[in-house]
Amino acid sequence: MADVPSALPLVAPALLRRLDEVADRIVARVQGDLPLYRDQTYVSTEALRTAAVDNVRYLLRTDPLPDGADLAAARRTGELRGRAGAPLPELLAGFRIGFAVFWEILAAEAIGAGVDARGLAALATHVFWKADEYSAVLTTAHRDATAHLLRRHEQERSALVEALTTGAVGSVWEIANGLDLPSTGSFVTIAAEVAAVGTVALPEIASKLRAVNVSSAWRLLPDIEVGVVSLPGPDASDAVRVVGAAAPGRVGVSPVYPALAETPRALYLARIALQSAPAGAPSVRRFDDTPLATLVAAAPEAAVQIARRVLGDLLELRRDEQDVLLETLETWLATGGSATVTGSRMFVHANTVRHRLRRIAEHTGRNLEHPTALAELSTALHALRLLPGVRRASHDETPGTIPG
Repeated sequence: MADVPSALPLVAPALLRRLDEVADRIVARVQGDLPLYRDQTYVSTEALRTAAVDNVRYLLRTDPLPDGADLAAARRTGELRGRAGAPLPELLAGFRIGFAVFWEILAAEAIGAGVDARGLAALATHVFWKADEYSAVLTTAHRDATAHLLRRHEQERSALVEALTTGAVGSVWEIANGLDLPSTGSFVTIAAEVAAVGTVALPEIASKLRAVNVSSAWRLLPDIEVGVVSLPGPDASDAVRVVGAAAPGRVGVSPVYPALAETPRALYLARIALQSAPAGAPSVRRFDDTPLATLVAAAPEAAVQIARRVLGDLLELRRDEQDVLLETLETWLATGGSATVTGSRMFVHANTVRHRLRRIAEHTGRNLEHPTALAELSTALHALRLLPGVRRASHDETPGTIPG
């Protein structure tokens, strides 16, 4: 920074004697020009005046201090305003006005003291260099304080969401109050698959949901991002649409439920819905869309045993054979039992489909023309897809000939 201009020691003592007057003029101009300061939303008149006094003393210093020491007031002001949530643009506008008022007073004092044009130019350079330096330090301090507040706020909200989804601690009413959510109403819980540990699944999803009048709170887990969503009514369609548009991967959505106290159960159902979505492609699966999944989720241990019993010897085949036969069965059931449509979807001949279906019937002991058998096989497929532990370990994982 340039040396202190020679004119400053001539005028500084007089302005320091008028310090109260100078500070009052700065406060009056700032409050007159900026509503944020006038209504004292973030900065009281007393705090603004204190800052004005500190700033004037800083600008009138003629003795050198260690690097950065004379900017302590700027850091303190930036940090305090950041903690208070004062918007940075208005804060900087207030300082620009304050520095302008100070320059008007300083220039008038210098002219009265006989400072020539060269001296005035040197004073102007000094003041506006200081103003730029001050604003830079204030901006950094404000942003650091704001970032700290945001991190702490997100950590607190994340902890509250964890308490809500686990049902471990705290009253639901207090948690709801901390999350700015109602304790009763219409809710869904969302489980969104993450691409990697520590990576959010749905960037900026809370603000995107607010745009459709939907409030939410989120927590990032190693495998999923969990959202508790408060709906304006019993219809979750708008929220699901927004989530689907933002999702790069698979998402599961719980049924709508009426009280936040039911969130742990809702998260379990959202996870089941997520697991039911096809792997490898973005999709949103609502638990309500898969009625059989409800039965599977209601008694998972029993569902595993039923699936093993229904699928029988099919689960003893090599894994690649299992996969082909099970995919054929699932596609055939989804197409309403049409071998022709199934073959078209799987790029094989209809007779190949029929041959695979005969093999399925042999291994499971089920008659695929009997409605009860079809219901059992469909339930077993849901359990296989949704629950761990259904498949037995394959005896031979070496790829073999794909069954025809």
